[in-house]
Parts: sequence; C-alpha cells; structure tokens
Amino acid sequence: MTQFLQEILGQPGAISATAAHYETAGGQEALDKFVEAARSARKVVATGMGSSYFLAGALQVFLAQHGIAVTVINAGELLHYELNAVDSDTLLVAISQSGESYETVNVVNRLSERGVTPRLAVITNEPQSTLGRRADILLPTVAGVEEKTSTKTFITGFQVLYMIDRRMAGEGFDADVWNRLSGAIETALNQRDNVLPGMLRALGDASYLQFVARGTVMASASQSALMAMEASHTPAQALAGGEFRHGPLEMVGPGFAAVILAPTASGTWEQIGRLIEDVLAFGGRVLLVTDREDAMTPREGLTVVAAEAPRPELFAITSIIPVQVAIEAWAREYKGIEPGIFTHGAKVTARE
Repeated sequence: MTQFLQEILGQPGAISATAAHYETAGGQEALDKFVEAARSARKVVATGMGSSYFLAGALQVFLAQHGIAVTVINAGELLHYELNAVDSDTLLVAISQSGESYETVNVVNRLSERGVTPRLAVITNEPQSTLGRRADILLPTVAGVEEKTSTKTFITGFQVLYMIDRRMAGEGFDADVWNRLSGAIETALNQRDNVLPGMLRALGDASYLQFVARGTVMASASQSALMAMEASHTPAQALAGGEFRHGPLEMVGPGFAAVILAPTASGTWEQIGRLIEDVLAFGGRVLLVTDREDAMTPREGLTVVAAEAPRPELFAITSIIPVQVAIEAWAREYKGIEPGIFTHGAKVTARE
C-alpha cells in the first residue's frame, strides 16, 4: 500500500478529529469571531496557493450566499501585484495547510512592513506555524500528518468553511452531520474495489484529464486536477461547466476523458446533463461522480459513481473521495509511477 493511499484511508478520522475540535468552546468561539469579523469588515479578501487557493474560492461562494462579497486573490499575485487591495479595514483570510507557504507568509510580512494591519483569519493544519501564530482568528484543521498530495487537509479545510457557512446561517453545531459524513467516507473507501475497475476504464489511456464542476464543488474539481498532475504526472485542468463550452469543447474526441463532479440537487444539473451528452456524442469518455446511482444510466463511454453526502453542501467532500482512489490506482497501474512522490518540488513550497 502506498503512503498516498494510507493518507486517503485516514480521512474519516480527520473529519471526526476536526469536528471534535469545533465542538469545544474554543472552536465555537473562533467560528463566532470569524462571523463577526466577516459581517463588520469593510471588505473581505481571501488568499492562498494551490489547494488553499481553491478553498478560498469555495469560501467566496459560501459567503456570497449570506450577502458578503469576498475578493479571492492568488497569494503570489497578491504579493507582487495587488497588495494595495488590502488595508487596515480588511478581513484577510489566509488559507495555508502548512501555515508556511512562501507567498502567503510574505503577503502578511509585506503588509506589516507597510504598516497595514488587516484583521487576519488563518485556516491551517499547523496552529504553531508562522501564519498560525500571527492569526487574530485561528481556525485550525485537525487532519494529522500529511506528506503526500493533499487529501485530509483539503477535505478538513472545506469542512471548516462549511462550519462558517452554517454559523453565518445561525445554526448550532450538529455532531450527527459529521458522524454521518465520516461514516459515508469510510463506507466509500471500504467499497472502493467495487467501483475502481469502471473508474480506471473511464480514465483509460488519457494523456490529459479535464475536470468539470460548478459552485463550491469547483474547489474539489480544481483540487482533483492538481492531484492528477502531482500524483500521476498527467496534464489536467478544471473548468466551470459553462466555461468548458466556450472553446475547450473543441478538444473532445476519441481518447478524451472528462471527470465531472455534479450533485443532482444542483441548480445547474440540467446543464451538466447536456454537457455530458455532448462529450459522449463527440466520442469522449465521462466519469460522472454524482450523489445518486440512478442519476444517469451508465452506457458506452459513461461511468457513473455515487458519492452520497449527509447534506448537499458537503458533496464537495464526498465527491473527491472516489477521484482520489481512482487517481492513486491509475498512477500505479496505467502510468507506472508511485503516486504522491514529489520529484521536482516538495509538499511545502518554500520559494518562488
């Protein structure tokens, strides 16, 4: 068993550990402080790199539903080109799994050098990191040690965002939701051998993978594309469903493989269905991860995998689990490489 797969299998425990933290008085207080800060700030800017940047995009969607506009800026671009977007009346949400990402840390350093003092909220798996120690509002994930491509840290980061969303809506802590989510992930992992052959056929001999989603699930599609590049060394990209029609649809033909993450409860399910039919009609293959086995009928070129979630908003978490399993096995069996090994870089990026 690869270490990457071991970390994938550790995700139910990571969900439970993070939930347990936010069941405490300290965890509840941190959520309340974030909600107060987001509602009172003149503007909210969210930043990060890689997986953390994708989570910033999900935060933007969640807070927009509560009438709060969030500007999401890649930390490298914020550092070098857009730092004037942050002032002392800003709530700056810095997301970094390690708390040491070069660009994100230096955004905070550069602002300090300028005498700009935004309120700093940090979401990190390392509370004692550089960013964790400097946070005014610290929202830790409790994912445990992770050395390979982000799995546990990504889903627990999204878990914290969902808690913020529910706090904004005035809901209290619901332990049952997290118990059910952890159980759903564990069940999916235990049954992975049942769906893995079909997923591997869907990916097949693809030399490029296209990921498609909408809304908060775009964070999972983007993370899946990054995971495919890191773990299988295969070019990949994630696009919103509507965006894929604006040009990239011309790529579709024999050998093309798309992975589409879409729950049936989505307001854009109809559009996703039409997109799938078009990809199939043009000779491409589709791996559809959705919330119901009967959402679409599997047929030539179409593989359907169900990833049920205790609440629709948590589909972003359950949907990425089968993709992780598929990419791990695909890298080994089709690409001949051990997934998750960093050959040109490292887990924590310490330089530009």
